[in-house]
Amino acid sequence: MENEKMFYYDGTSTRPSEVRVLVFQGQAHLRKDEDPAFNEAFPLGAANLNHIGNTQYLYFDKAGLKYLQYDANHPLASAISNELEKNKGNWGQRLMKQRVIVLLLIVVTLGAGLYLITVNLIPFIGMRVIGVEQEIKIGDKLKEITLKEAPVFGDSLDSSASQLLQKFADQLRLSSKYPIRVTFINSDLVNAYALPGGNIVVYRGILEKIKTGEELAALLAHESSHINERHSLRSLLRSAANGIIISIVFGDASGISGAVVSNAETLNGLKYSRSLEAEADEKGMDLLRANEVNVDGMKQLMQMLQKEDKLPGQLAFISTHPLTKERVAATESYLSKHRETFQKRADLEQAFRDLKGKLKKW
Repeated sequence: MENEKMFYYDGTSTRPSEVRVLVFQGQAHLRKDEDPAFNEAFPLGAANLNHIGNTQYLYFDKAGLKYLQYDANHPLASAISNELEKNKGNWGQRLMKQRVIVLLLIVVTLGAGLYLITVNLIPFIGMRVIGVEQEIKIGDKLKEITLKEAPVFGDSLDSSASQLLQKFADQLRLSSKYPIRVTFINSDLVNAYALPGGNIVVYRGILEKIKTGEELAALLAHESSHINERHSLRSLLRSAANGIIISIVFGDASGISGAVVSNAETLNGLKYSRSLEAEADEKGMDLLRANEVNVDGMKQLMQMLQKEDKLPGQLAFISTHPLTKERVAATESYLSKHRETFQKRADLEQAFRDLKGKLKKW
């Protein structure tokens, strides 16, 4: 092993990756020279060190699947050992050993405060600097990258189903600001997510669970509300903030832009806060009413998701859009205040039947 290199095993492959490692604030931060977008961070307090001969192994998880392998003479070997020692034992004992503990606490406190300010400042500035046209371009680029990754997981893009799904969406006025474009992914995963600027990705798994056009309209209205209220952009910027900070520490300018683009691979896992989910629910129901679609569709959608969440499977939608008691209660409260009913829309019903007919052919 070369002295300046470490090898990282990520638990998914038997082949290691060569990484550079930075140790600070009790964490080991991993970067790849050939992939500026890659960054991983592991708390050293939970890590375990072992060695065989002159080779050391730093395990990050209890199962021993994720670990670093490096030579005992590596320049960072002593720093890692010292950091592990700091994070073990009784806090009172460590306190007595530190002669400059007050200074360290000040530095750590200032560092943590600066970090929190930066993490929140990046989304705040980004939301004001990025305009609608730029947001649409960002979303299109992220969609392109996301769809390229689909075959890696055994998924595939179906153009004809996407057209049928888009035809359904086009019967609704979902946004006055963004062009809503819907893409269908042929996968068992029960999921759907919104990209900044108007793109919505829907998986076959969730469409097969949906039984009515009102439910599908509710799903699209909910995701469109995330787009209209710029929740997707805000969550993406917040998710990318950590990568941007690490890139600055490493002095890697190319990694700053890469930190944002790299989140395309995890957009289907972006989580929204409870307040943003509640807002998307309410705005989504407003959209249903504006389109003369029964708001009961939102309740039906939630009931379906609650039922499926109790069964084993790949219900990814719940992990990113958790159905809290507060959300369900807020939906029921909204329904109690808006009791108007609408006739089933023939155009939506026909578009929904065409789409379900396509799904049955698989």
